[in-house]
Amino acid sequence: MRSRRVALNSLFISLGIAIYVVESFIPFPFPNGKWGFSNFVVLLSIALFGAREGLLVAIGKSFVGSLVTGHFLDVAFFMSVLGSVSAALIEAVAFKTKVFGLVGVSILGSVTNNFVQTCVGVVFVGSKAIFWLFPYMMVLGLPGAFANAYIAGKVIPRVQKTDFGVFVSAQEEDTKHAVQRFRDSSPQNPRNARRKCHPHS
Repeated sequence: MRSRRVALNSLFISLGIAIYVVESFIPFPFPNGKWGFSNFVVLLSIALFGAREGLLVAIGKSFVGSLVTGHFLDVAFFMSVLGSVSAALIEAVAFKTKVFGLVGVSILGSVTNNFVQTCVGVVFVGSKAIFWLFPYMMVLGLPGAFANAYIAGKVIPRVQKTDFGVFVSAQEEDTKHAVQRFRDSSPQNPRNARRKCHPHS
């Protein structure tokens, strides 16, 4: 069982690296912005397995991705690794509290990632003026955070239905709780639609 779990998480690391590399070659429509879709794999791994596996995905996709794209040990490398690891830690803690749905966890991860990257930029450049970019980067990261949560919410139930023999019951319950919160907050939920049609007076 453990070997199959390791194998599946290794697949997630490979997927994260592939997405990281591909999105690095797709121009972002706004300056200093990044797509951030590789973070979906980190969120997925945390939801399915836990903090340790999520951290391994975050480190693996940032480390190898930076090496492949030619940013190894430069400023972008440290921003990517430290930002991804910090975001994974925050996401793991937030997910474990069962207070946030996938959307909330993903947004917290995105904000943390951008904040840490800003701090790394300040250290390397030596100017606190870079902090003025943080609100701009945070706003640019929100669409990706919502997209990552949406994709994870769709993928997680499908993966859990597949007999990989790798899921721990407690972790699966945490995942189901977060997915349910994501579905409850979705505009497509019939209950939310009825609320919109019949607002409280």
